[in-house]
Amino acid sequence: MNARLVSSFAVVAVVAAAAIAVRAVPPKTPLAQRLGTTPVVVELFTSQGCSSCPPADALVAQLVRDPALRGRVIPLVFHVDYWDRLGWKDPFSAANWSRRQMIYVRQMRLNSAYTPQAIVNGREQFVGSNSGALDTAITAASHGTAAGTITLDAKRDGNTIIANVHATPPPDTDIVVAVVEYDVTTHVEAGENNGRTIVNEAIVRDLARVNPGRVTIKTQPAWQHLGVVAFLQDRDTLAIRNAALATLADR
Repeated sequence: MNARLVSSFAVVAVVAAAAIAVRAVPPKTPLAQRLGTTPVVVELFTSQGCSSCPPADALVAQLVRDPALRGRVIPLVFHVDYWDRLGWKDPFSAANWSRRQMIYVRQMRLNSAYTPQAIVNGREQFVGSNSGALDTAITAASHGTAAGTITLDAKRDGNTIIANVHATPPPDTDIVVAVVEYDVTTHVEAGENNGRTIVNEAIVRDLARVNPGRVTIKTQPAWQHLGVVAFLQDRDTLAIRNAALATLADR
C-alpha cells in the first residue's frame, strides 16, 4: 500500500471518528432542568431605536414563551428613552426607565449606560444579547439563597388591576410591583431598525414601591396580555432577593 493511499485512509478514519464524536455529544440540558429554587428576575434595558437590541429582545422572548420557566425566570423589559431622539420614538420608552438604568450604572460603577443591557437579580450585568452569559447568570442566581417571602394574586377589573401582595421582606428592602405587557408587535418606520417588525415581550408598563396588602393599579384599555410581578429589592445593594409572578386571565 503506497503512502498516498495510507494517508487517504487516515483522513477518512479521522473524519468518521469526528462524526461519531459529534453524534455522541448529548444535547444541552434545558434551562428549566438546571434551575434551582430561587426565582430569577432578568431586567433588560432596550430600545426599538437601537439596531443591536432585537437579538436581546429575542432572547428574552424565548424565556417568556417557555412554560417551564414561568414564575421561575421573570423578565422585565425596560424601554429607555435616550434613543428616541435618533429618528424613532419607541412607543414603550419612558424617562423613568432610563433613570432606573442609571441607578444601576452608579451602583455597579460602570462608565455609562448602554443598550442592550441585561441585569440578573440586580447583581450581575452584561450585554443583553450574550446568550451564554445570560444562561450562566440565570442558572447561578437560581441556586442562590432567597431572602424573605413574597406571593401575590391579581385580577383585572376593567382598567384596574387589583393585586394582593403577601410579603415578609428583610430589613431595608423594598417591595416593588411591576405591570408587564406581553406579545406586542410594532412595525418600526424610522431610525436604525427602519422597516423591521419587532415583537416585544414583558414590556414594563408600570413600576411602583408598595406595602404588603391590596394594591390597585390603573391600566390603559389598549394594554392587553398583562402580568404582574412583585419582587423584593435591597435598597442599598439593589440585589433582588425574591420574586413572584401572577399572570392575568388573558395569559
